Amino acid sequence: MRAVITSVLPLLVPLATCLAQQAPAPHPMDRLDMTTWSVVAADPKTGDVGIAMASCVPNTLADGLAALVPGKGAAATQAAFDIDNRNRVFNALKEGASAQEVIRRVSDPAADARLGNRQYGVVTISGGHAQTAGFTGQPMLDGDTTGGTRWAGVRGDSTMGVSVQGNTLASHLVVENALAAFQWEDPAGFNELSDRLIRAVEAGSNAGGDVRCNTATTRQTAATAMILVARGTDQPYAAEKIGMSDQGTPKAPWLAISVTDAKGGDNPLLELRRRYDAWRRGAKP
Repeated sequence: MRAVITSVLPLLVPLATCLAQQAPAPHPMDRLDMTTWSVVAADPKTGDVGIAMASCVPNTLADGLAALVPGKGAAATQAAFDIDNRNRVFNALKEGASAQEVIRRVSDPAADARLGNRQYGVVTISGGHAQTAGFTGQPMLDGDTTGGTRWAGVRGDSTMGVSVQGNTLASHLVVENALAAFQWEDPAGFNELSDRLIRAVEAGSNAGGDVRCNTATTRQTAATAMILVARGTDQPYAAEKIGMSDQGTPKAPWLAISVTDAKGGDNPLLELRRRYDAWRRGAKP
C-alpha cells in the first residue's frame, strides 16, 4: 500500500525572485537555510530506508532534504540546504559509496564556500551491515554567539543502522533522546523502520526540538515535520526541488507524509502522528 496523504495545512512556499517580464518560477528555490533535526535509517535485512525530520522553518515542505536509495542507504542534507549538495549525496548513495565516502565528497572546504553552515547524516548498508557517518559545520558546533542556547551535533548507531543529526536545538537531548527512542524495542511489537523513525522524531520534539519555535509561553518545537520510507525493492527517491512533495503521485515513496503549520501554531508532529497511525492501520508489507 502506498501512502497517498497530502497536507491540507496552509503552506507558504518561497519562490525565486524573477524579473518583472518573466513568468513566476515554476519551482521553489534550490537553496534554503532549513535548520532542523532528522533521523535517517536503513535496515540491512530488508533494504528498507527512511527519514523523519522536524524544523521550525514554517514555509516549506521538507521532503527535498531526503535521499533514499533502497538496498544501499539514506541521507539527510540540512541546515544551509543546497539541492546540488543533496544531489551529490544522492548520486554517491546510488553508486554504492560508503557512509564515510559520501561525507568525504561533500565536506571539502575548497569545494564548498558554505561548508560551515552544512549538516549531513548518512547511513549506508552493504554485506548485511550498516555504516553511519555525519558532518556538522564548525560554526554550528560553536553554538549561538547571540547569547541564546543552541546545540548542534550528530549521534549514530551503526548496529541499528541509524543516524540522528540537528542544529539550532534546545539541547543535546533532542538528538540523544531521538536515538534512544529509535533503539527502544516496543514490547507491543511496533518496531518496523517507520515505527522507529516516527517515535524518534517525536522524542526529539519532547526534548525541546528547534529552539526558535519555543518561547516563554509556547513550546511548539517545530513548524514542519515529515516522514518518508522506501521499501527495499523500491526505486531510489529524491524530490526534484526543495519545497515540493510527490505525495499522492506515483513518484512518491511507499510512505510519504509531510505537515506544515504556521510558526506559533500547532505542533505539526501531532498531525504527523495522526496521519501516520491512519496509514499504519492500513499498511501492508
